[in-house]
Amino acid sequence: MTSFKHILDPVCAAVGVAADTKEAALAQAVEILAKNGKVPDSAGLLREVLSRESLAPTAIGEGVALPHALSASVPETMFAVLRLARAVDFGADDGGPVDIIFLIAGPRNETSAHLKLLSKLARLLHDEKFRAALRSAADGRSLAELLYEKD
Repeated sequence: MTSFKHILDPVCAAVGVAADTKEAALAQAVEILAKNGKVPDSAGLLREVLSRESLAPTAIGEGVALPHALSASVPETMFAVLRLARAVDFGADDGGPVDIIFLIAGPRNETSAHLKLLSKLARLLHDEKFRAALRSAADGRSLAELLYEKD
């Protein structure tokens, strides 16, 4: 399994991100990847992320969502992590809003790596103490460091 340090650039982690809707939050996540040179076609990736999200919500409960897409718009598996300034509705089964988002994107031919990353994150995010640490991280670099410590 690829380490978090290999696929999460600390500049792709952010806290206090403003978004009023799920769609705006997803657009912000894609924009973070794009502005840091990770995604050459941000519009294409956003379309694919929104399309995937329309199939079923990616909120896993406890205020966390794992939106994801396999896309021709990205050269390698990567992700962005955001803590929203204010939680938004993501259609979670537990009915709660989401304030922590991990946007995972990978090339279409890397299905296995994509699924392994989703699984690894899902296991970590079921830990209440880890979620609390994410919510108290001072900045994006601190968010990234919390993940690096779990490799």
